[in-house]
Amino acid sequence: MTPIIEASALSYKSGHTYLLRDIHWQVAPGEHWIIYGLNGSGKTTLLSIVAGYLRQTHGSLRLFGTAYDDDNILELRRRVGWVSSSFFDKHLQNESAQNIVLSGLSGSLGICGSITDDDVIRTHALLARFGLGRKRDHPFSLLSKGERQNVLIARALLARPEILIMDEPTTGLDLLAAERLLDITRTLAAETAITLLYVTHTAEEILPLFSHALLLRSGRIFAKGATEELFNSETLSEFFGQPVACQRGSVGYTLHTVKGGATHGHQS
Repeated sequence: MTPIIEASALSYKSGHTYLLRDIHWQVAPGEHWIIYGLNGSGKTTLLSIVAGYLRQTHGSLRLFGTAYDDDNILELRRRVGWVSSSFFDKHLQNESAQNIVLSGLSGSLGICGSITDDDVIRTHALLARFGLGRKRDHPFSLLSKGERQNVLIARALLARPEILIMDEPTTGLDLLAAERLLDITRTLAAETAITLLYVTHTAEEILPLFSHALLLRSGRIFAKGATEELFNSETLSEFFGQPVACQRGSVGYTLHTVKGGATHGHQS
């Protein structure tokens, strides 16, 4: 099966520092991946490149068998949904929820090209689905954290993408909002043919639907493969550089540091 994402020796250098180095990674259609690592491990940088909002400095990346270039970048972006508060919060302020969702059709940060009545109807339906029907004209900056996340998900879904990237989507959400977002993730996996890439540093969010995992540490791939084969005490102790106990629950995983034969506190 031809990969829909294929990275070879992919690297990103900022100044004298490599934020990513020698990433070799393939994703097949329909696979759901967890991208896991501590803050600063390169997760957002990697997925910003995959989504087409950042260009690698070394190596190659092919999506659907094609490399990004100046002619196809907007076309490829439309096939990749990108949900990232850490990225969009820097670029969106006074734009209305409706216009942000519509910008997903062009793969840009603003509305480009023609908008049809059907596009507007679908936008209203998506915003209503996420409980934002009455706030479609509200500025992005005045929405709550959870509402902004839902706007970005609606934006990503409007173009009917083949890949959906969710970059630490529960960060800053309260318990109920986080659970609603995880429910949305489950529904997308069950009811669509979309490929999910879910970025997190929280083990509890690794739902059973994520069959594959990519572990990043200091900008390099530490391990990749089947999630259940990587999330065990031995592998994660080596990954974190200290003893941890890993236990799989009915939803996600629980990690604890281990000192003197006993577990202490929560590690995620």
